[in-house]
Amino acid sequence: MKLRPASHLILGMVQMGARSGYAIKKAADVSTRFFWPMSLAQVYPELARLEDAGLLSRSDDSHGNRARFAYQPTEKGEEALRKWLSSPGGEETQFRDEGILRLFFADNLPRQDQLALARRLRERAREGLDYTRKEIIPSAEALKDVGIDYPARIAQLRAETYQCTEQWLARLEGELEQQA
Repeated sequence: MKLRPASHLILGMVQMGARSGYAIKKAADVSTRFFWPMSLAQVYPELARLEDAGLLSRSDDSHGNRARFAYQPTEKGEEALRKWLSSPGGEETQFRDEGILRLFFADNLPRQDQLALARRLRERAREGLDYTRKEIIPSAEALKDVGIDYPARIAQLRAETYQCTEQWLARLEGELEQQA
């Protein structure tokens, strides 16, 4: 079975302790969403694929009338994750942001609308930075208590990316204001 990035994300989340589809999605929303978003519609089919391939084992974890399953990595799953983590592969860094895509085509807007777009994007970057500092970094830092360090490092990368983006957009705003 060829593993996809979503496969590795799920194997990693299960290895870190997220045992249900819901827990995986919730953990991804506060950690990897910044650079690798995952929808709930992706999680459950991928869990089934990984279980069918023998990379995860599933056990019943029902609560009341609601069927629920808990997943655990198998030795084969742990080895697949280690192999991927150690591999030299990887594609060019991608930065997917619809607002930046709009800015790419901003030549089609009047100068005042370009300025308004830059302001909105700068404010959004500021909000992302604030949210990261208040919510994401503390959650990631808490994992250090159980010996998981890298989510905190990536949370810091997220904060610095938002900060750099905000600063860049502020410079763009200044240039556009001078041209207006």
